[in-house]
Amino acid sequence: MGHYADIYVIKKTRSKQLGLDFLDHFLPKRKESADAYDVPQYGDSTQVIFSKAKEVMSYMEQHLDVYQSIYWNNTDPENPNRHGMLFYTKDGYMIFGISRDSNGIDDTQNERECLALMQDFLKTDKGYITYECPPEDNWNDFIKVKSLPF
Repeated sequence: MGHYADIYVIKKTRSKQLGLDFLDHFLPKRKESADAYDVPQYGDSTQVIFSKAKEVMSYMEQHLDVYQSIYWNNTDPENPNRHGMLFYTKDGYMIFGISRDSNGIDDTQNERECLALMQDFLKTDKGYITYECPPEDNWNDFIKVKSLPF
């Protein structure tokens, strides 16, 4: 397969524990995609640099106005989830993301199944499916997005 479906769910939280629980559930065998994490990620000047994702997650739990994204790669070829992602919005929430191989918009059962599993796990109906596209960076814009038509 050459394309990924990106499945995103937003939650009114910045809980490090919920982020870890999500990753352990959907991507139990994983490795971090980065060697270092500059915070803020896209700022004019770096305030702090972390070497581990868990350190960034602790920081983000306390700093609600800082945007950050963290990625993990799947290391289990049997797991359909290729990448796990956490996005900390600039208005204090978290977006949980999974990338899966996609068969295209004519066959979306795989993506719809993942979205339903994520929404059930996170106990929210706020989510959508897109293709190789990052999520919105704040609550209001995120909830306005609809999944691509199926």
